[in-house]
Amino acid sequence: MRFIKKTISVMLVVLIAFACCFVTAGAKTVDFRTPTSTEQANLRFALKLGTSYRDAPSPPVFADGYLVVMSGKTLYKIDAENGKIIKQAEMSETPSFSYTPVTYSDGVIYCPLDNGIVQAFDFKTLKSKWIYKDALGGQSLTGIVVSDGKAYTGFWNDETEKANYVCISTKDEDKKSTHEEKTASWTYTHKGGFYWAKSVVTGDYIIFGSDDGTVYDNKESSVFCFDKETGELADSIKIMGDQRSGITFDKDTSKLYFATKAGYLYSVKFSKGAFDDSSLKKLSLGGASTSTPAISDGRIYIGVQGESFGKGYLKIIDADNLKILHSVSMKGYPQNEVTLSVQDNKTFVYSTYNASPGGISIVDVSADKVSATDLFVPDEGMRNYCISPIEVSEDGTLFYKNDSGYIFAIENIENMEETNAFFAFFIDIFEAIASFFKSIFSFIGI
Repeated sequence: MRFIKKTISVMLVVLIAFACCFVTAGAKTVDFRTPTSTEQANLRFALKLGTSYRDAPSPPVFADGYLVVMSGKTLYKIDAENGKIIKQAEMSETPSFSYTPVTYSDGVIYCPLDNGIVQAFDFKTLKSKWIYKDALGGQSLTGIVVSDGKAYTGFWNDETEKANYVCISTKDEDKKSTHEEKTASWTYTHKGGFYWAKSVVTGDYIIFGSDDGTVYDNKESSVFCFDKETGELADSIKIMGDQRSGITFDKDTSKLYFATKAGYLYSVKFSKGAFDDSSLKKLSLGGASTSTPAISDGRIYIGVQGESFGKGYLKIIDADNLKILHSVSMKGYPQNEVTLSVQDNKTFVYSTYNASPGGISIVDVSADKVSATDLFVPDEGMRNYCISPIEVSEDGTLFYKNDSGYIFAIENIENMEETNAFFAFFIDIFEAIASFFKSIFSFIGI
């Protein structure tokens, strides 16, 4: 049954691909047929794995038909079709508040765990491969980036405490040991540490931001560029406030984009290990941002905090001149990286928000009036605050979690109807062919 469903999904993706235009875009941009209305959005399943934000599941990662999630000290592999737990394994520690997802790369799951730990698991078997324990420890809130046989991540101890950014070889040197302890290939120690400071790799270099090392003062912090192999510092630039978002690199313009808690969006050109200081631009967003900029067709999409814990905003910004095109009011602060879906020459923005009920909002960027509407609202008992990105599978299903402890799968019901109609057509043909040959065989006495 699973094989049939997977085959259907693959064939549907092929059909959709022919129907869609080619998309050139930044991270978190898809051209799958995601649901675009409440009528299309159908709750495929909701799986409860935790009771509060302390043991809530991590944001789900979709890989090869499965969701990979951490909750408590357990790593789960879940069937993305029905929400059934396929395998589970014990981790050496818990994730830090379950804000940060695992990273999947080349058949390996990399888990960011508390007390400065990274643990690697085989995707197929969920057997532990190795473990890294950082000397300075800290919360593992920074997403792990894997490139050319190395894993990169940072840790955070406190606003004014030191913590490390590390490079770890992903090679499993001792295959007989499940908890082989790794040593970092290189480390960089920084006062204030690294909080949600997910790096970006371009060429031979890795780029990541940092906290400013002060308590709520919005002082100068830095964005660093290192040789990703040797750990040699190649360049750095000074910015204002804690840099607590991922960094996005636009290959078309060779520009880096990132935001800070001080409320600024920055852009700067980058080439061959050097920042072009003369090209550095910044825009006041009107509120803090820990949202990784998503870029598509010359526009930046980023979440911005509103007043206190009230409503937040989705800002749509011209990527060239950093001018705000739209400021869309949201139910809460969108602290995650948004997801973009381009369908029939229309761009739809999907985002969660850090407020109850903890659902999904959608913004049709091509509409005459650009505004956010509810795509999915969880039922009572499934509502809570939410800092979760949205994963998308090839069949257009959206996956996310909130602090209620539930993982949600929101499918496009029209995709299933189209798939069923597609296969019903071919079944009719096969039945007609079978009937034809049956009548011939009957006629000739076979």
